[in-house]
Amino acid sequence: MRIKSKWHKKDKPKSPEELASVLGFITWRAAQERADKMYTAGFNFASQAQLLAVVGEFAIFLLQLADRLVHERLEEEQRQQLMGALAQHLVRTMVDNLTEDFGAGDYRAGFVDKVNQRLDAYAEFSFADGQPSYQALRYLGQCVDEVMGGGANKWVIEQVVDIEAPEAVKNLKKGLNDLLAQWEAAPAV
Repeated sequence: MRIKSKWHKKDKPKSPEELASVLGFITWRAAQERADKMYTAGFNFASQAQLLAVVGEFAIFLLQLADRLVHERLEEEQRQQLMGALAQHLVRTMVDNLTEDFGAGDYRAGFVDKVNQRLDAYAEFSFADGQPSYQALRYLGQCVDEVMGGGANKWVIEQVVDIEAPEAVKNLKKGLNDLLAQWEAAPAV
């Protein structure tokens, strides 16, 4: 996946919110690409709602991964601003997609609840050397499998653990590292 992670005006200071906006785009795109790759690999999505739910699961997984990756690199206040803005960006993106596909509705509360529930669960899993544990990958696989409902979609967990999640991690890490390197080198806001 090509990731656009370079600022056009490198010498202009960037706020955590601006960084979160770009990181949110990268995160959503990486999540979308994983769902698309699953479809290409022969996994069936019963509806657009199911597809968006899978994208949402990957986005939440990548959100918690981003938080763990920036934990060592940013001051606590910067990290909290960045991650709060990233979470808000992902929620807005999900709500925008649901509204576009299904019309107006109260989608925000349900997705925020899911984000909070999943982040609580991911907090229980270890993370070492810049990588999520097998248990975290397996949990993501189980969440995606639950959304896809089994049936004709055998091997969802294995596909997520062995192929989709590692690619999503790689894409997020590249984009995040590029953005943080530029952000750290830029003048302060």
